[in-house]
Amino acid sequence: MGKIDIILVANSPGELSSLVKPVAAELARHPAYRVILVLTPCQYNSGKELDYVKTLPGIDLVVSASEFKSWALLNKKPPIEFAPKGLVLYLGGDLAYPIIIAKKLHYPPYAYINERLAWKKAYKKFFVPDEATKQLFNRGLSPDKLINVGNLMVDSVQANATWRPEKNVITFMPGSRSWEIDYMTPFYEQVIKNIKAQTSNIKIQLVSSPFIKATPIAGAKLVSFEEINNSELVVTIPGTNTALIAARGIPQLVVFPLNNPEVIPMDGLGNYVGRLPILGKLFKQWVANMINKKTKYFALPNMKASRLIAPEIRGIISPAQVAGKVIELLNDEAGRGKMSLELTAAMGQPGAAKKIAEEINAAIS
Repeated sequence: MGKIDIILVANSPGELSSLVKPVAAELARHPAYRVILVLTPCQYNSGKELDYVKTLPGIDLVVSASEFKSWALLNKKPPIEFAPKGLVLYLGGDLAYPIIIAKKLHYPPYAYINERLAWKKAYKKFFVPDEATKQLFNRGLSPDKLINVGNLMVDSVQANATWRPEKNVITFMPGSRSWEIDYMTPFYEQVIKNIKAQTSNIKIQLVSSPFIKATPIAGAKLVSFEEINNSELVVTIPGTNTALIAARGIPQLVVFPLNNPEVIPMDGLGNYVGRLPILGKLFKQWVANMINKKTKYFALPNMKASRLIAPEIRGIISPAQVAGKVIELLNDEAGRGKMSLELTAAMGQPGAAKKIAEEINAAIS
């Protein structure tokens, strides 16, 4: 019997590290499967996705974003002889892309979703990370089409060391995209100066992403995400990283400065309006303020718990304000211990990748 192709569809750094990684590793346990990753277009791509994918176990072949565009728009098929039998699994990006692939290959499309639901009739089943998300999306869908499998982000950090804090170790995460690093590095430098002016014997770590290397900060040790288990506290921007940190039970402070929102890229039409002279800057400032006002929580564990577990400092903020909160948290050992337990509880238990694989097995058989 020939191989069965499982097509994983994703695009951004966060999706590759937190969703594709555990699913590909689990599917690799099934010898009948050939796992093919299709990278789709995304303005937030770092350009290093193909290099990173090579480090992930379980992925047999990769279709680049440019190859996908040629396939979708020009019907120029990638240099792969696809199997007669297979399945497409959405793990991120535009929900329309997997449907295009599924139609071309005559495979059934499935999706793992946590933020938006679309193309209800086109997808065979939707996998969700928790009951709250299931209840959010259950309107108009039959019960057997919406399945709670658990949170893949929890699976993605299971191999990482558990939290073992060392005294006065603070880790800063600037992000995995160029604009984030350029935006946050000078801000973090000032935060660190403020902390050191008030507290002695502080050890500073700076996380360097596998996608974009962090810009060094004087006195800060460059580390990988896997090495942050020694942190008493992690200071991070919003994003997938807040969930990954939470799943490891590491206390965090989420910082979202909107002092210069014009540097933040936008999706769709907003991306073009934001580039206009003068008007573009005012438009981005207005959008940023509106989103900040309407969004209750930016950290993913806070969203999942529907309450503030990890503190958030957001809006027009100063380095001194952030430094003050860091010192307050460092001095509250019991509070950080309580936060650690609540973060892991909010993210749930591992096992999502295994459940998705079981659903795929049932669909393929």
